Amino acid sequence: MSKKSAKTPLDAPRRLSVAWLPFAEGLAASLGVLEDDQSLVISVKRSNRYVQFAAQGAHGMRTETTCNSYLAKSERLDARQIAALAEAGWHAPTGKPGESTPENDPDGSPNFFRQFPVPVPLKSVADLAVSTLAEILRVPHPGFLEYEAFDADGQVILLPGLGLKRAVRSPQPEASLPELLRAALREVAGIPDLDFDEDGDIGIRYGSLIIFVRLMGDPPHVRLVSPLLADVDESQGLLARLNEINCRLGHMHLIAHNDAILAIADVPAAPFVSDHMAQALRDFCQLTDGMDDLLQGEFGGRLSFPEAMPSSLKH
Repeated sequence: MSKKSAKTPLDAPRRLSVAWLPFAEGLAASLGVLEDDQSLVISVKRSNRYVQFAAQGAHGMRTETTCNSYLAKSERLDARQIAALAEAGWHAPTGKPGESTPENDPDGSPNFFRQFPVPVPLKSVADLAVSTLAEILRVPHPGFLEYEAFDADGQVILLPGLGLKRAVRSPQPEASLPELLRAALREVAGIPDLDFDEDGDIGIRYGSLIIFVRLMGDPPHVRLVSPLLADVDESQGLLARLNEINCRLGHMHLIAHNDAILAIADVPAAPFVSDHMAQALRDFCQLTDGMDDLLQGEFGGRLSFPEAMPSSLKH
Protein backbone atom coordinates (compact mmCIF):
# COMPACT_ATOMS: atom_id res chain seq x y z
CA MET A 1 0.00 0.00 0.00
CA SER A 2 1.49 3.33 -1.00
CA LYS A 3 2.01 5.97 1.65
CA LYS A 4 0.38 9.35 1.28
CA SER A 5 2.87 12.19 1.11
CA ALA A 6 3.00 14.33 4.24
CA LYS A 7 1.67 17.83 3.80
CA THR A 8 3.61 20.84 5.03
CA PRO A 9 1.71 23.55 6.95
CA LEU A 10 1.38 25.76 3.87
CA ASP A 11 0.22 22.81 1.75
CA ALA A 12 -2.46 21.72 4.19
CA PRO A 13 -6.00 22.80 3.31
CA ARG A 14 -7.11 25.46 5.74
CA ARG A 15 -10.32 27.37 6.10
CA LEU A 16 -9.84 31.04 6.90
CA SER A 17 -11.99 32.79 9.48
CA VAL A 18 -14.88 34.85 8.13
CA ALA A 19 -13.65 37.65 10.42
CA TRP A 20 -10.79 38.45 8.04
CA LEU A 21 -13.01 40.07 5.41
CA PRO A 22 -14.48 42.82 7.65
CA PHE A 23 -11.06 43.26 9.22
CA ALA A 24 -9.55 43.95 5.78
CA GLU A 25 -12.24 46.56 5.14
CA GLY A 26 -11.56 48.24 8.49
CA LEU A 27 -7.82 48.16 7.83
CA ALA A 28 -8.21 49.84 4.44
CA ALA A 29 -10.34 52.58 6.02
CA SER A 30 -7.84 53.08 8.85
CA LEU A 31 -4.91 53.33 6.45
CA GLY A 32 -6.83 56.04 4.65
CA VAL A 33 -6.77 58.32 7.70
CA LEU A 34 -3.01 58.09 8.26
CA GLU A 35 -1.27 61.35 7.49
CA ASP A 36 2.33 62.04 6.49
CA ASP A 37 4.84 60.65 9.05
CA GLN A 38 2.20 58.58 10.83
CA SER A 39 2.65 54.84 11.29
CA LEU A 40 0.60 51.77 12.11
CA VAL A 41 1.99 48.46 13.39
CA ILE A 42 -0.26 45.39 13.55
CA SER A 43 1.39 42.59 15.49
CA VAL A 44 0.55 39.15 16.78
CA LYS A 45 0.01 39.26 20.53
CA ARG A 46 3.00 38.08 22.58
CA SER A 47 5.03 37.82 19.40
CA ASN A 48 7.29 39.92 17.20
CA ARG A 49 5.49 38.93 13.99
CA TYR A 50 3.96 42.03 12.46
CA VAL A 51 2.92 44.02 9.43
CA GLN A 52 3.60 47.75 9.57
CA PHE A 53 2.68 50.76 7.49
CA ALA A 54 4.32 54.19 7.21
CA ALA A 55 2.44 57.02 5.49
CA GLN A 56 4.88 59.11 3.45
CA GLY A 57 2.67 61.83 2.01
CA ALA A 58 3.47 62.52 -1.65
CA HIS A 59 5.83 59.53 -1.64
CA GLY A 60 3.07 57.03 -0.96
CA MET A 61 3.15 54.34 1.71
CA ARG A 62 5.87 51.94 2.87
CA THR A 63 4.62 48.54 4.05
CA GLU A 64 6.81 45.96 5.79
CA THR A 65 6.50 42.56 7.41
CA THR A 66 8.94 41.05 9.82
CA CYS A 67 12.01 39.07 8.78
CA ASN A 68 13.91 36.40 10.68
CA SER A 69 16.41 38.92 12.05
CA TYR A 70 13.71 40.13 14.46
CA LEU A 71 12.17 36.74 15.29
CA ALA A 72 12.96 34.27 18.04
CA LYS A 73 14.18 30.89 16.85
CA SER A 74 10.80 29.25 17.52
CA GLU A 75 9.01 31.82 15.32
CA ARG A 76 11.38 32.11 12.38
CA LEU A 77 9.99 31.86 8.88
CA ASP A 78 10.78 28.65 7.03
CA ALA A 79 11.74 28.38 3.37
CA ARG A 80 8.14 27.88 2.22
CA GLN A 81 6.93 30.98 4.08
CA ILE A 82 9.76 33.05 2.61
CA ALA A 83 8.88 31.78 -0.88
CA ALA A 84 5.21 32.60 -0.24
CA LEU A 85 6.11 36.16 0.75
CA ALA A 86 8.02 36.62 -2.51
CA GLU A 87 5.12 35.16 -4.49
CA ALA A 88 2.74 37.58 -2.75
CA GLY A 89 4.84 40.51 -3.98
CA TRP A 90 7.03 41.33 -0.99
CA HIS A 91 10.59 42.38 -1.78
CA ALA A 92 13.27 40.45 0.10
CA PRO A 93 15.29 42.24 2.82
CA THR A 94 18.21 44.16 1.32
CA GLY A 95 20.53 43.71 4.30
CA LYS A 96 20.83 43.00 8.00
CA PRO A 97 19.34 45.44 10.55
CA GLY A 98 22.69 47.14 11.13
CA GLU A 99 23.27 47.50 7.38
CA SER A 100 19.93 48.49 5.85
CA THR A 101 19.39 51.62 7.90
CA PRO A 102 17.56 54.66 6.48
CA GLU A 103 20.93 56.42 6.20
CA ASN A 104 22.78 53.57 4.47
CA ASP A 105 19.95 52.03 2.44
CA PRO A 106 17.11 54.55 2.03
CA ASP A 107 15.26 52.51 -0.61
CA GLY A 108 15.75 49.12 1.07
CA SER A 109 14.87 47.49 4.38
CA PRO A 110 16.01 44.73 6.74
CA ASN A 111 12.37 43.53 6.56
CA PHE A 112 10.31 42.23 3.67
CA PHE A 113 8.86 45.40 2.15
CA ARG A 114 6.67 47.01 -0.50
CA GLN A 115 6.47 50.64 -1.60
CA PHE A 116 3.07 51.82 -2.83
CA PRO A 117 2.97 55.08 -4.83
CA VAL A 118 0.34 57.80 -4.75
CA PRO A 119 -2.58 57.32 -5.04
CA VAL A 120 -2.11 54.53 -2.51
CA PRO A 121 -4.33 51.54 -3.40
CA LEU A 122 -5.64 51.13 0.13
CA LYS A 123 -7.69 48.00 -0.58
CA SER A 124 -4.69 46.28 -2.22
CA VAL A 125 -2.44 47.22 0.70
CA ALA A 126 -4.98 45.89 3.20
CA ASP A 127 -5.53 42.68 1.23
CA LEU A 128 -1.77 42.06 1.07
CA ALA A 129 -1.47 42.56 4.82
CA VAL A 130 -4.40 40.25 5.58
CA SER A 131 -3.23 37.48 3.25
CA THR A 132 0.24 37.75 4.82
CA LEU A 133 -1.11 37.49 8.35
CA ALA A 134 -3.73 34.83 7.73
CA GLU A 135 -2.17 32.64 5.06
CA ILE A 136 1.61 33.01 5.45
CA LEU A 137 2.11 33.88 9.12
CA ARG A 138 -0.78 31.51 9.93
CA VAL A 139 -2.65 33.81 12.32
CA PRO A 140 -6.01 32.05 12.92
CA HIS A 141 -8.20 35.11 13.63
CA PRO A 142 -7.89 38.92 13.88
CA GLY A 143 -8.53 38.55 17.59
CA PHE A 144 -4.95 37.33 17.91
CA LEU A 145 -3.73 40.76 16.80
CA GLU A 146 -3.09 44.11 18.47
CA TYR A 147 -1.99 47.47 17.10
CA GLU A 148 0.10 50.55 17.74
CA ALA A 149 -0.32 53.80 15.82
CA PHE A 150 1.74 56.93 16.36
CA ASP A 151 3.21 60.01 14.69
CA ALA A 152 6.83 61.07 14.27
CA ASP A 153 6.85 62.52 17.81
CA GLY A 154 5.57 59.29 19.33
CA GLN A 155 2.08 60.67 19.99
CA VAL A 156 -0.53 57.91 20.11
CA ILE A 157 -3.13 57.69 17.33
CA LEU A 158 -6.38 55.83 18.04
CA LEU A 159 -7.84 53.70 15.23
CA PRO A 160 -11.04 52.13 16.62
CA GLY A 161 -12.11 51.08 13.13
CA LEU A 162 -9.56 48.26 13.27
CA GLY A 163 -11.54 46.48 15.95
CA LEU A 164 -8.28 45.51 17.68
CA LYS A 165 -6.94 46.03 21.16
CA ARG A 166 -4.28 48.75 21.28
CA ALA A 167 -0.90 47.42 22.40
CA VAL A 168 0.38 49.13 25.52
CA ARG A 169 4.08 48.61 25.91
CA SER A 170 5.56 48.60 29.39
CA PRO A 171 7.80 51.62 29.79
CA GLN A 172 11.49 50.83 29.88
CA PRO A 173 12.78 50.92 33.45
CA GLU A 174 14.66 54.09 34.20
CA ALA A 175 18.37 53.72 34.61
CA SER A 176 19.59 53.79 38.20
CA LEU A 177 21.85 56.57 39.45
CA PRO A 178 24.94 54.29 39.43
CA GLU A 179 24.18 53.36 35.81
CA LEU A 180 23.74 57.00 34.84
CA LEU A 181 26.95 58.00 36.59
CA ARG A 182 28.93 55.17 34.99
CA ALA A 183 27.59 56.05 31.52
CA ALA A 184 28.45 59.73 31.98
CA LEU A 185 32.00 58.94 33.12
CA ARG A 186 32.54 56.47 30.28
CA GLU A 187 31.50 59.18 27.84
CA VAL A 188 33.68 61.95 29.27
CA ALA A 189 36.68 59.66 29.72
CA GLY A 190 36.25 57.87 26.40
CA ILE A 191 36.74 54.50 28.14
CA PRO A 192 33.87 52.12 27.28
CA ASP A 193 34.67 49.55 30.00
CA LEU A 194 35.16 52.03 32.84
CA ASP A 195 33.42 50.60 35.91
CA PHE A 196 33.05 50.66 39.68
CA ASP A 197 35.70 48.86 41.73
CA GLU A 198 34.93 46.67 44.75
CA ASP A 199 34.91 49.76 47.02
CA GLY A 200 32.26 51.47 44.90
CA ASP A 201 34.63 53.95 43.29
CA ILE A 202 35.38 54.74 39.66
CA GLY A 203 39.00 55.81 39.22
CA ILE A 204 40.12 58.16 36.46
CA ARG A 205 43.74 59.17 35.78
CA TYR A 206 44.54 62.80 35.06
CA GLY A 207 48.23 63.59 34.67
CA SER A 208 49.97 62.79 37.96
CA LEU A 209 46.64 62.50 39.76
CA ILE A 210 43.93 59.91 40.18
CA ILE A 211 40.36 61.04 40.79
CA PHE A 212 37.98 58.68 42.59
CA VAL A 213 34.30 59.17 41.84
CA ARG A 214 31.66 57.79 44.19
CA LEU A 215 27.88 58.09 44.54
CA MET A 216 26.91 58.99 48.11
CA GLY A 217 24.32 60.19 50.58
CA ASP A 218 20.70 61.21 50.88
CA PRO A 219 19.93 63.39 49.02
CA PRO A 220 22.31 61.68 46.60
CA HIS A 221 25.45 63.41 45.47
CA VAL A 222 28.62 62.46 43.63
CA ARG A 223 31.87 62.92 45.54
CA LEU A 224 35.10 63.57 43.68
CA VAL A 225 38.25 62.81 45.67
CA SER A 226 41.86 63.09 44.61
CA PRO A 227 44.76 62.27 46.97
CA LEU A 228 47.26 64.99 46.10
CA LEU A 229 50.06 64.10 48.53
CA ALA A 230 50.86 61.36 51.03
CA ASP A 231 53.26 61.31 54.00
CA VAL A 232 52.81 65.01 54.76
CA ASP A 233 53.54 66.33 58.25
CA GLU A 234 50.50 68.23 59.48
CA SER A 235 51.36 71.69 60.81
CA GLN A 236 49.73 75.03 61.49
CA GLY A 237 51.50 76.37 58.42
CA LEU A 238 50.02 73.61 56.26
CA LEU A 239 46.50 74.17 57.59
CA ALA A 240 46.77 77.92 57.11
CA ARG A 241 47.96 77.41 53.53
CA LEU A 242 45.06 75.01 52.78
CA ASN A 243 42.57 77.52 54.20
CA GLU A 244 44.06 80.24 52.03
CA ILE A 245 43.71 78.07 48.91
CA ASN A 246 40.17 76.97 49.85
CA CYS A 247 38.98 80.56 49.88
CA ARG A 248 39.66 80.69 46.13
CA LEU A 249 38.36 77.27 45.08
CA GLY A 250 34.59 77.61 45.27
CA HIS A 251 32.88 74.20 45.48
CA MET A 252 36.16 72.26 45.78
CA HIS A 253 38.23 72.22 48.99
CA LEU A 254 41.48 70.75 50.26
CA ILE A 255 41.77 68.89 53.55
CA ALA A 256 44.60 67.35 55.57
CA HIS A 257 43.67 63.84 56.67
CA ASN A 258 45.84 61.00 58.03
CA ASP A 259 49.10 62.51 56.80
CA ALA A 260 47.65 63.12 53.34
CA ILE A 261 46.23 66.09 51.46
CA LEU A 262 42.98 65.41 49.63
CA ALA A 263 41.03 67.48 47.12
CA ILE A 264 37.28 66.95 47.51
CA ALA A 265 34.20 68.23 45.67
CA ASP A 266 30.52 67.22 45.95
CA VAL A 267 28.21 67.42 42.96
CA PRO A 268 24.38 67.14 43.36
CA ALA A 269 22.99 64.00 41.70
CA ALA A 270 19.24 64.51 41.97
CA PRO A 271 18.23 65.13 39.28
CA PHE A 272 21.22 63.63 37.53
CA VAL A 273 22.36 65.62 34.49
CA SER A 274 25.17 63.97 32.51
CA ASP A 275 26.48 67.25 31.06
CA HIS A 276 26.67 68.84 34.51
CA MET A 277 28.56 65.83 35.87
CA ALA A 278 31.01 65.90 32.96
CA GLN A 279 31.67 69.61 33.40
CA ALA A 280 32.11 69.26 37.16
CA LEU A 281 34.71 66.54 36.59
CA ARG A 282 36.59 68.67 34.04
CA ASP A 283 36.58 71.65 36.42
CA PHE A 284 37.84 69.47 39.27
CA CYS A 285 40.68 68.13 37.13
CA GLN A 286 41.70 71.61 35.99
CA LEU A 287 41.70 72.95 39.56
CA THR A 288 43.79 70.10 40.94
CA ASP A 289 46.19 69.93 37.98
CA GLY A 290 49.64 70.99 39.24
CA MET A 291 48.44 71.61 42.79
CA ASP A 292 50.18 68.45 44.02
CA ASP A 293 53.53 69.72 42.72
CA LEU A 294 52.91 73.16 44.26
CA LEU A 295 52.13 71.76 47.72
CA GLN A 296 54.95 69.24 47.58
CA GLY A 297 57.36 72.07 46.90
CA GLU A 298 56.13 73.88 50.02
CA PHE A 299 55.50 71.03 52.47
CA GLY A 300 57.19 67.92 51.11
CA GLY A 301 55.36 64.60 50.99
CA ARG A 302 54.96 62.03 48.27
CA LEU A 303 53.06 62.32 44.99
CA SER A 304 50.42 59.69 44.27
CA PHE A 305 51.87 59.16 40.79
CA PRO A 306 55.33 60.69 40.30
CA GLU A 307 55.12 60.18 36.55
CA ALA A 308 52.35 62.05 34.78
CA MET A 309 50.18 60.26 32.25
CA PRO A 310 48.09 61.72 29.44
CA SER A 311 44.63 62.80 30.57
CA SER A 312 41.97 60.14 30.13
CA LEU A 313 39.31 62.83 29.75
CA LYS A 314 38.07 63.83 26.31
CA HIS A 315 38.56 67.50 25.47
